[in-house]
Amino acid sequence: MRRRRYSFGTHFPVICLICLGMASASAQTADSNAQVAQLMRSGSDAIKRGDLPAAETIFRHAVELAPTLSDTYFGLGLVELRRGEIDDATKSLARATELNPQLHGAHLFLGIAQYQAGQSEPAAASLRAEIALAPNNSEALTWLGIVELGQGHPEQATGPLDQAAALTPKDAHVLYYRARAHMLVSESVFRQLSALDPDSALVHRGMAESYDVSGQTEKAIAEYEVAVKKDPSSPDLYEALGEADQKISRVDAAKAAFEEELKLNPNSAIALYNLGRIDVERGKPESGVAMLRKAEAAHASPAPTDFYLGLGLAELGQNAEAAQWLEKALANQPSPFIQQGAWYQLGRVYQKLDRKADAAHALEQLKQLLAQAQAQKEVTAKQAAEQSTPPLDPPRQP
Repeated sequence: MRRRRYSFGTHFPVICLICLGMASASAQTADSNAQVAQLMRSGSDAIKRGDLPAAETIFRHAVELAPTLSDTYFGLGLVELRRGEIDDATKSLARATELNPQLHGAHLFLGIAQYQAGQSEPAAASLRAEIALAPNNSEALTWLGIVELGQGHPEQATGPLDQAAALTPKDAHVLYYRARAHMLVSESVFRQLSALDPDSALVHRGMAESYDVSGQTEKAIAEYEVAVKKDPSSPDLYEALGEADQKISRVDAAKAAFEEELKLNPNSAIALYNLGRIDVERGKPESGVAMLRKAEAAHASPAPTDFYLGLGLAELGQNAEAAQWLEKALANQPSPFIQQGAWYQLGRVYQKLDRKADAAHALEQLKQLLAQAQAQKEVTAKQAAEQSTPPLDPPRQP
């Protein structure tokens, strides 16, 4: 696994402010403290100007003046790390942690330096030390996951990466490494399963799910079909097969799969809903409504079930009850598709019930939703055009 290089953002100004506070509290003389504090400021200014050689010289001078102050080594180590002087950075940052094991950030950057120097086990230990000081440090958690992945321990990487993702759910790097760790763990377990019986129903089901997730629906269906032949008593397999069939509009095949599921599990809310929906969409509202009433009693997902129940009742001319179910669909946090469809059908039902004001309101709501959908579509298209770079930045030199 290629080692990720660290890119510094705004860490230096923050670190230097910490350093100033620490310097004033050190055992140095007052004059020495003042001089070290000034050097810290100067080093920070040099970094802001992009003059890293000057910053390194200044921090080395600070180390000479305050050889027992952890912050001087911390500042020097950060500059060395940014300049790519990995061995020197490791030594400086290690010295900082020796002088002050409680210094926040020092173990993190030491771990990064150690990892980039090929010292994976010490890097993991340093990062764990940082996490012990700051359990919610998402950067330390992420780097620990990266280090564990680099050592070939994906099962140990998932924990810290899951924590990092919970803390920074929109960080693309965290999501990438988290997905990679779980994928590697999944592949390892699947290999173990396959070794037990390479032609078992579970192996074919696992392959089907893998194809399904990656969008290879036809291959997924083929594997599900093999799986149900090997384990025809599993309602879950028929359900998964039916849902896969629906993705590529194999409605007859999907219906057959859900019917098989229902034989094995007569109270399956998903099978009842799908069979009822298919009948309503195919112009068989009577049988569809009957099935959807059972689905509703079995606690199927309320918004879509309510919508298709209302649609079927409207087709049967039972407009008053149809309106009630369509209104329920709107009250149950529907998807945009169901929301638009419910307002459209309500407009028609209200007209038949001679509820003209309600019909006009439904039409206005539908117009607003369609306008919002179009506006969002345009925004999404614009963002896609602007974001022409890959979702993950390539590794950058510090």
